[in-house]
Parts: sequence; C-alpha cells; structure tokens
Amino acid sequence: MVNSPSDIASPAHLTPLLRGWAASPGRGVIFDFNGTLSNDEPILLRIFTELFAEHLHWTLSPDDYYSRLAGHSDREIIEMVVGNIGPGDGAPKDDPLVDLLLTQRRRRYRELVEASSPITPAAAALVRRLSRAGVPLAIVTGAQRPDVEFVLERSSIADLIRLMVTEEDVTRGKPDPEGFLAGAVGLGLDPRDLLVFEDSVAGIRAAKAAGMACVAVVGTRDGTALATEADCVVAGLSPSLMDGVLPD
Repeated sequence: MVNSPSDIASPAHLTPLLRGWAASPGRGVIFDFNGTLSNDEPILLRIFTELFAEHLHWTLSPDDYYSRLAGHSDREIIEMVVGNIGPGDGAPKDDPLVDLLLTQRRRRYRELVEASSPITPAAAALVRRLSRAGVPLAIVTGAQRPDVEFVLERSSIADLIRLMVTEEDVTRGKPDPEGFLAGAVGLGLDPRDLLVFEDSVAGIRAAKAAGMACVAVVGTRDGTALATEADCVVAGLSPSLMDGVLPD
C-alpha cells in the first residue's frame, strides 16, 4: 500500500532507520536515478511503449513494465523484449535492432525531459539538505551516463552529486550488487553506512545484497511488492524525510 503524503511530511515510520544511519560518522546516500531521483518512469514507459509498438508490433502494458522491466538497464530492457518478442531466438549483444531502439529511446527521452525537468523541487531540496549536512551523495543507475548528465546539467543539484555509477561502469546490472558496491568504493565508505533510495524490486535487491539499508520510493504506484523487499516505503523524495534526523 502506498504511503500517503502525510507520511512523508511526518515520517515517524522512518525515524529508527534514519537515526541509526545518521549516527554513523561514515554515512552516505546513494540514489537510483530513473523513477527515484528523476521522476521519469512515466516518460520511459511512454517511450518504450511507443518504440515496441512501432518496431515489434507489441503492446507493452504498464504492469509488464513495472513488474518485469523497471530497474533493469535500458539495454537490458530492450534486449529482453527484442529477445522474447522480436524475430529470432534471443537478442545478441550486437543485434542492430537493439542499437536502433537505444538510439531512438535516447533522442525521445531528451526531447521530453528538456521541456520539463523530471527532478522535482522536493527531490532537489532533499539533495541540498543532505549536502548541507555534509553527507556524500552518489547515483547508481542502469541508465546510460549521457542521459543522466543531460538531466543533471539542467538541474540545480548537479554539483552536489559526488559520484555516478551508470550502465557503462558495470558488467552486471541490478539486481546484482556490483553497481552499489562500486558506489561504496567510489565514495570511500563502508556499504553498511550507506542509505539507498530505490523504486524497483531489482534495485532494492541489489542494494540489500550490497549490505545497504534501502528505502523504497513508490510514487503513485502500488507499493506492495516494494514494501516486502525494502526497509521502509515512502511515496516520494522530500527534505522532510530528514526532519529530526539531520539539521535543516
């Protein structure tokens, strides 16, 4: 069940977890990008739905996207769908259709996010509050680096993110913990002192496998599946999550 906005304004359910995390001198925060720091999962769902309909004549349902695909890298999503729906058996790494769809996905994504930033004011305010408190910040995502940079460069928080681990930096995507462990190494912190914000089951499993505490961000979706995996569930990112935990 998705938490209400009032839960975010006064997140008493988060207090024990966050106070334990904040007590560590080596504390840090890692954000997933798509659907978490960047409120763009509806944009990605729209783009993938259009691309698969145009090139594969297959209709991607929201349930299929959120239950099976969200949380995987862009290339993995396209390879999985092309492998199951497209011609032939599976989608080899050098399949030209995969590369074509990746190129078109990037172009359409940039057109849509340039018109309106998917990083909400509340999410940006949380990043600034964490930064003021001296908390090192990183992004670990299955998105491609140029897309993440494109969005961040048009935001007010680009200079506050110390490290990015993107699709290009790992050999195994979420739910494998490789990306999160690389984030811990890059920040120079113990994984046990890191707090992760994620919006997918694959991402939560990756964070937990890396030994990190994880808060699920569910947005407007049903958070039942996420709640069974994460330490806590919130409806969205907001600076008020840190009320009573970090100084304002």
